[in-house]
Amino acid sequence: MVLHLCSVLATLGPIGYLTASGTVATLLTIPCMYWLRTVLDRFQYGVLLLLFFIITIVVVSGALARLKRSDDPAEIVIDEVLGCLVTFFDVPLSTPSLFVGLVLFRFFDILKIGGVQYAERLVGPWGIVLDDIVAGVLSCVILRMLF
Repeated sequence: MVLHLCSVLATLGPIGYLTASGTVATLLTIPCMYWLRTVLDRFQYGVLLLLFFIITIVVVSGALARLKRSDDPAEIVIDEVLGCLVTFFDVPLSTPSLFVGLVLFRFFDILKIGGVQYAERLVGPWGIVLDDIVAGVLSCVILRMLF
């Protein structure tokens, strides 16, 4: 039962089984992130990121156990949610920054450049989650320089 719940959460229900599931998950995260940024201050948002990181590691671990896999299955997309939330940490939000942030995050996440590939090499849930965090941090740094 717990592993099934982890699997559902990790795939965001049906989202993980769609074409371009990572991009879809990222797009669906943006309105949630925008709302969170309006109700939480910088410190609270940072604490939320830390808690969500821990939850994501646990959920991905359970999903991998249920799927009997150790690689990065395309259907696991909760890591994209975390990476997107990291991308917009303390970045001034506007239509251009949202668009550029989305493009940057997907660019780093898909191409695995700038240290993302090294994070991805970690075993199990750590590699699955940390590559998106690294992509989010790189995107955030560039966004902060641009905006």
